[in-house]
Amino acid sequence: MALHNEDLRREVERLRIENDALRTAISASVPSVVPLASRGLYRNDRLAVTEAERVALGVHGLKHFPVWLAVLLHVLTFGIFSVLYYAGQGGRLPQVDAGDPSAQKGVGFFLIPYFNVYWLFAFPTRLADRLNLQLRLRGERPAISQALMVACAISSAIILVPFVWIFAVVQVQQAINRIVALGPVAPGETADAERMADASSVMSTGVRVDVAPSPLSEAPAPEWSEEAAWQAEPAQRGAQP
Repeated sequence: MALHNEDLRREVERLRIENDALRTAISASVPSVVPLASRGLYRNDRLAVTEAERVALGVHGLKHFPVWLAVLLHVLTFGIFSVLYYAGQGGRLPQVDAGDPSAQKGVGFFLIPYFNVYWLFAFPTRLADRLNLQLRLRGERPAISQALMVACAISSAIILVPFVWIFAVVQVQQAINRIVALGPVAPGETADAERMADASSVMSTGVRVDVAPSPLSEAPAPEWSEEAAWQAEPAQRGAQP
């Protein structure tokens, strides 16, 4: 009972932080008129999103799961567990693009003849994109290799052995656990928010607006200050008796 209450307390605290972050970000930013799907968020090096969008895209329903247990169940079920489980995990992620499948589609497309050959490549690579995006929203580097996903899909299509997916399962589950451990996306610092708003403004209007420096910031010293002091020094010495 005590452990259950502690889990509930942590869940309530996580939801409270997440709601506060969303409320702060939405009230402090201007919504963008550019659809998310047209920005190529999965593959672009720079995330062209507003602060409110960044916080909203970071909301998910992923849960921690031991990596060793995921590998064990993958081997014992010849990959069936991984198909069902990670399709469900994909359904817990926000839908950024129209091609992002729900949990039902993630499993159902594997049952369609001929189409499942394409889905063998499309599903793991898209899941990797979606998880890597969650890491990038939290300031982390992408942790799942697209090359590994494609290599596993090719090997499965040729020899029909799911054991080569063990390496992919390890990377995917480690990424999920890392996302859960990092917690919800909180509004960034002022400088980060200004960069994201500037990127959104450029994409929506095509015009970049440079913000004038704050009058409270200290102005840099002029480059000629040392030269002026050097010229004034002989005059001061001549004026002395």
